[in-house]
Amino acid sequence: MMKASTIAYAMYLIFSIMISLTLSAIPAILLFAIIVQNFTIFLNTIWPFSLIHNFVISTFSEWIPAFALQYWWLLILFVPLALISYGVFLAFLLGFFKISRRGIPHLEDGHYSRESEAWLIHEFYQVYYRLYPYFAGFFSMFLKIRALHTLFGARIGRNSIVGNAVLMNPERTIVGNNTFLGFGSVLTGHVYEDEGLYLKEARIGNNVTVGGYAIIFPGAVIGDNVLIGANTVVPKDGHVPDNTIWVHGKAIPRRPGSKAERLHKPIGGPPVMDVEDEKRKKTNNSLKKT
Repeated sequence: MMKASTIAYAMYLIFSIMISLTLSAIPAILLFAIIVQNFTIFLNTIWPFSLIHNFVISTFSEWIPAFALQYWWLLILFVPLALISYGVFLAFLLGFFKISRRGIPHLEDGHYSRESEAWLIHEFYQVYYRLYPYFAGFFSMFLKIRALHTLFGARIGRNSIVGNAVLMNPERTIVGNNTFLGFGSVLTGHVYEDEGLYLKEARIGNNVTVGGYAIIFPGAVIGDNVLIGANTVVPKDGHVPDNTIWVHGKAIPRRPGSKAERLHKPIGGPPVMDVEDEKRKKTNNSLKKT
């Protein structure tokens, strides 16, 4: 039988979403109504809109309904005004969703058994982040950016591109600088196992390229200057050393011009760092200074 606390959180989730939708719709509707009510008066005082308005009334009054004559500009500007109002709705909804999510406990990293019902609490916590793009509708194509992920807790470094990657748990995602996540790649901070739920943040270092449809499981730590091959898996609590290519479940040292580098390096990936060459440069620079 489900615990009373879990039922209470489920009820809170439902009511918080309904209240957030209602409160977010109010300013959007008011904005649209204010524009419709006052914009006609404003336009009629400006030349040449006043001439256009008089021409439309005198010419088409017998064929066009009175409402269309009065709000003729609305027929032309309805789509942009509707999009602006809907953008206001989404902005308020994002704020209310972030506030509402604080009412659901954030579970610490670790293992949780099935009997604890922690997996339900975890899913409740993720609903706001996963549900928001569905309400975005037309705007959802613009929301797959770092801004949305960071607003829900992801830590993404400078010049890093998330693109169409899937961050299952943004609050358990750390991405370094100058990192590229390929199309369809998945970073998850949770996994369901036989014994229950496992939660742990996934870490990606600097200058990393994650190939398309790669999957990075919770607890994975990826070093700097790493290439994760397409369609590969970094397992739970896996470690990928610096300056390597991860493919077929093993790390291959990165060397400029090597066969593995040519096969797995995608176009536009970060430059390869030759470790030995870097050491030689540092040694030569130190000798020059002395």
